[in-house]
Amino acid sequence: MKYVLLIAAGIATVFAQAQTNPNQEKLSWTLEQCVDYALSNNLNVQDQVIGEHRAENAFSQDKLDRFPILNASASHNYNFGRTIDPFTNQFVNRSIQSNNFSLTSSVTVYNGSRISQTIKRSENEVLRSKLQTEATQNQIGLSVADAFLQIIFAQNQLKNFEEINKSTVTQLEQAKALYEGGATNQSQYLTLKAQDARDQMNIQSAKGSIRTAYVRLKQIMQLDHDNFEIVIPELERVPESNNWSLAGVLINAESTIPDLQLAKSQWRSAELSESIAKSNLYPRVNLFANVNSLYSETRLEQFNPQLTSRAIGYVEGTNDAVITEFTTYSTKVASFGKQLGDNFGQAAGVSVSVPIFNNNQAKANIEDAKLAAQMSKNNIDRTAMNMKSDIIQAYTDYENALASYNAAVENEKAQKENYDFALKLSNAGASTTADMILALNEWSRAKIDVERAKYQLVFSNTVLHYYNTGEISISL
Repeated sequence: MKYVLLIAAGIATVFAQAQTNPNQEKLSWTLEQCVDYALSNNLNVQDQVIGEHRAENAFSQDKLDRFPILNASASHNYNFGRTIDPFTNQFVNRSIQSNNFSLTSSVTVYNGSRISQTIKRSENEVLRSKLQTEATQNQIGLSVADAFLQIIFAQNQLKNFEEINKSTVTQLEQAKALYEGGATNQSQYLTLKAQDARDQMNIQSAKGSIRTAYVRLKQIMQLDHDNFEIVIPELERVPESNNWSLAGVLINAESTIPDLQLAKSQWRSAELSESIAKSNLYPRVNLFANVNSLYSETRLEQFNPQLTSRAIGYVEGTNDAVITEFTTYSTKVASFGKQLGDNFGQAAGVSVSVPIFNNNQAKANIEDAKLAAQMSKNNIDRTAMNMKSDIIQAYTDYENALASYNAAVENEKAQKENYDFALKLSNAGASTTADMILALNEWSRAKIDVERAKYQLVFSNTVLHYYNTGEISISL
């Protein structure tokens, strides 16, 4: 499944380069740009991509095991004292300089299908590594979306606190003027002054939450840039009822989410590992060939023949000498090239290895691989159950968030009306300033509850949308 990221219509698009040094102008990124940057720079994703390359490299290497291997060797030797002449294969008592050269090739003809099963497993490992990368990308994408929404929630909190403080400041300025004019007592003025200080504390706390949320987002993205902000999408349109189908999401998730496919690919590799282990019970047949030659400084060749006569005995009775002719030669070490040609040898053959007894290692390995395959099979069912549980939980969270949001909206309306009424009573002198401040704080908490419920609703919707389509979007 191709990893896709969609952003709701209406989100402003601001293009910026992913690699920007801190001295350049401010970065303003949408969720899509944040996720794209995270997928390119997050170390967990980079590790998974490296894992893909390693799996592909292993697959390429395993495919080459079908072909013959070819090795060349050469040696230059010095022997001293009593040693074996490599040319005559006899003992001599002298120093000898020699060379040996060989070219050897071998190929596996049969080994119980071990090579073919290994290739299949390596090919499946490539698929598994890609699915693992996709799963990691999805996790990072959801983490970025969560951090992105946390920033929006914190910024909305700040706006609410600032709006509340505007009302407080207005009341404080009026109370100050009345107090200085002698029309009210100092208690009302001090109460509003304390409320203003409390508002300022809330504002600073909200600013700290924004900074913390940005730090978390940049950590996930692996972004080292101080002058960075997000582009806030339009999130005013919130659904009033649940339009999701739990059964539909469960069905769609089986094909859109890589987790189940990943578990199946792990089982496939375990099955192939079992087949590979069984190959140790079968004979192995190899073909081999070799060509070789050698050079030795003890290999002499004759030249410059000369005919000489020499007495080899005497005739009995006459004592006449028996003369024979001998041919003598001068000698020299045979040339390097001539020796290589004269000593050139070839060999070819077939080798068969039949396992008879190996301390039960082969059967133990087969049994271990079979148990591992059973565990992988169980992991498929476990993954399916966990995914179903996660989707049901996400669906339940969405329903709860929707109900909480609707209730929070109604509560905010009621608290706003209560505050407006308390303000009128306070201005008319029919209630105390403390009552008005209490109503103001309740309204403030109600507005925060609305934003918190909206955040939970938006994030729950994002998670359900991911399970349903495999895409990450913060649209509602």
